[in-house]
Amino acid sequence: MDVRATLPMTPTLDLLDLNVCYAYTHAVRLLSLDRVTPFWPDLGLRIDDVEAVKAAARRCVRAEIAIEALDEEERDYEAMIAVHIAAFLADVERTQGTAAAAQIRAWIEERYFVLDRLPDWRTMWQVLVVWLSRRKEHRVARFGLPLDKIAKLLQIARAWAETEEALDRRIDEAEALPLEGWDAEAYAAYRGDDADLSPLTGLSQHLVALEFERTWGAIQRMLGPAEMKALERWGQAEVMAHMETISPHAAWIPPEGRSLS
Repeated sequence: MDVRATLPMTPTLDLLDLNVCYAYTHAVRLLSLDRVTPFWPDLGLRIDDVEAVKAAARRCVRAEIAIEALDEEERDYEAMIAVHIAAFLADVERTQGTAAAAQIRAWIEERYFVLDRLPDWRTMWQVLVVWLSRRKEHRVARFGLPLDKIAKLLQIARAWAETEEALDRRIDEAEALPLEGWDAEAYAAYRGDDADLSPLTGLSQHLVALEFERTWGAIQRMLGPAEMKALERWGQAEVMAHMETISPHAAWIPPEGRSLS
């Protein structure tokens, strides 16, 4: 008998790493919120009993709130919250099965944690591709891109701009919902003394990063090495013209960003 099969689901990343710990607590908080439930399919989550998972997530968030309320000398935040994150995954596994718990763990560790730490060039190009959607073909052609590729590139850019706008609109609609029940409790704890804070900021950034992966993949598949270099030159010129405090190097595309291979 494989003893591992009898062990409860646990995180595979080190929860004593503050970045990992924060990724887990932020992701679990999102899963606990009623206003986030409609976004679960966008996150790639397919769970039969969403309410049971939300209940487990809320137990974890309440534990985090209690830990935060402790005096500093009593609080070993990472070690203490790690116990409750493990309990959250074990709860999901017990009520929904191993596949469901593994699905949530994979989303947090392989998607939420990774996309929360995107390199700066990716964040810059999320903006630049929106700008590209508003540019004329001849302005882009000056940098060495062939016209047939520019036409396709502008189609991709316009689709991305529409996607980002639609995501922003959905987030705004979720934020506008009345704060009541658990969401009111969770928001109050998250905001503390700053009423402008919102846990949905992290959701918005995550959804944008998820969608932009697909957009950038389409650009990578379409452009060859020389054409990608030409696009980079266009991006650097845009930064120089419109972002006075930012170096054009911010639009540099590293080797791993130039092709899918």
